[in-house]
Amino acid sequence: MDPKVEFLYLSQEDVIAAGGLDMAETVKTIEKSFTLHASGETILPHKPVLRWGGPESEEVTGRIMAMPAYLGGDLQIAGIKWIPSKPSNPAKYGMPRANALIILNDPETLFPIAVMDGTIVSAMRTGAASGVGAKYLALPGSTTLGMVGAGVQMRTQAMAMHAVLPDLKEGRVFDLLPEKAETFAAEMSKELGFPIHAVASAEEACAKADVFVTATMSSFPYIQADWYKPGALHCEVSFWDTPTEVLKSLDLVVCDDYSAVEHHGVDVAFRGVRDGVISREKVKNIGDIIIKKTTGRQSPQEKIIFNPIGMGIHDVSEAYRIYKVARERGIGRVLPLWESPHWK
Repeated sequence: MDPKVEFLYLSQEDVIAAGGLDMAETVKTIEKSFTLHASGETILPHKPVLRWGGPESEEVTGRIMAMPAYLGGDLQIAGIKWIPSKPSNPAKYGMPRANALIILNDPETLFPIAVMDGTIVSAMRTGAASGVGAKYLALPGSTTLGMVGAGVQMRTQAMAMHAVLPDLKEGRVFDLLPEKAETFAAEMSKELGFPIHAVASAEEACAKADVFVTATMSSFPYIQADWYKPGALHCEVSFWDTPTEVLKSLDLVVCDDYSAVEHHGVDVAFRGVRDGVISREKVKNIGDIIIKKTTGRQSPQEKIIFNPIGMGIHDVSEAYRIYKVARERGIGRVLPLWESPHWK
């Protein structure tokens, strides 16, 4: 065996050149990772989180998460995402709130095969996870999309909804910064091909929407039970937007993996169970719905919330897709780990 070890380095620009912004392909990849996970073909340790305080401190002082994962099946890939998030970065430094690095490892030798920027991968796979949720949980023929929050994450959420809900005709977006909502509405209307309007309140964005998404940095709940029209799907990407009491009025609560949600200890699906607002049996995993291990939407009237936490299998599977495209197209730089190991 050649003692030399090399890996492919992909910058953010390289990731984009290798199809990192292709939401349709990202949705396919994330759906497959859900399927493998529900079928028991993944290894997904609970993610450790570095916090400077309790869970509520994440929205103020930030956090760093490490997200290792392995996917079997026909993927056979291992890796990890290291993702810091500092809420003050945009205002203080004019820099993104989050950044990420992903390492992929050959499952045979366990040597690294790729190191890449994970910021695009992370944002896209988060949007795609909601897209998969909408594919299986939204009312067929949904035409209206509500959005609270006009940040980077909402862009990928909107992209994903457009990819899986072909009948969308109108979007409404609210942000605490009206000019941010206006910019988002103008840019995403052009990108997605249907009108998106900036509105004056979260209620105006969400009420009467077939599907609505909340992706904010809110530290307090504000969603109201009467905002959900019959048949509505709410994708709760944030932590604190929805009061646990609202869950009582919903027909189904779905997450990506309840054990991961429970370990994180922040998301509304877990808090609802912990506080006795809903039973554990009311919460289902989206992967189990995809493989028909359990049921999803049962009627056009059901009101549903999808509360994904985000899993390392999504990052690793999407990064692997990008890696394979980059290899095929000759994108990126090959870097040595060593020419010859110092010790054997």
